[in-house]
Amino acid sequence: MTGSGGRPAAIDWNRLPTRPCPVAESLDVFGDRWSMLVIRDVLNGVHRFDDLVARLGISRATLADRLRRLTAAGILVTAEYDSGRGRTRIEYRMSPRGWDLRHVLIALREWGDRHVLGAGNEPLRLVDRTTGHRVRLQLVDDETGEPIDARDLMHVPGPAFDAITSDGPT
Repeated sequence: MTGSGGRPAAIDWNRLPTRPCPVAESLDVFGDRWSMLVIRDVLNGVHRFDDLVARLGISRATLADRLRRLTAAGILVTAEYDSGRGRTRIEYRMSPRGWDLRHVLIALREWGDRHVLGAGNEPLRLVDRTTGHRVRLQLVDDETGEPIDARDLMHVPGPAFDAITSDGPT
């Protein structure tokens, strides 16, 4: 599907079905406030149930539900630890699938710093552990590695495009 000059043709967004959609499907897995905050804290080293309850101010029932859902979705994994009182307890760690969400949280943090808290009101800054230099998310061209402005993006058909836009067998 190409337009003039051999460039990809833009997708008519109004003609696409709303599902399947990677954004909608992802939000079904982890899209509520508590799930994202649990993911944030586990990514940042808070692993134990009681510590998550205390840090987040979440009810035990709500936390138990979110941990069950995030574990079932393969975002979190459980690990046993010795409580020091002769009991084995469970703590939560990020799976490789869960670690991939760090970019989503960084994007939310950057947006919140810019548009909610405002410049100069950032409670934390993200820096490279080795250099100490500030870092930010950036889109890059997959082939050249050159930075891309988000306003220069467009959607083009992917591998499943024909399957989601067809009316079925004729």
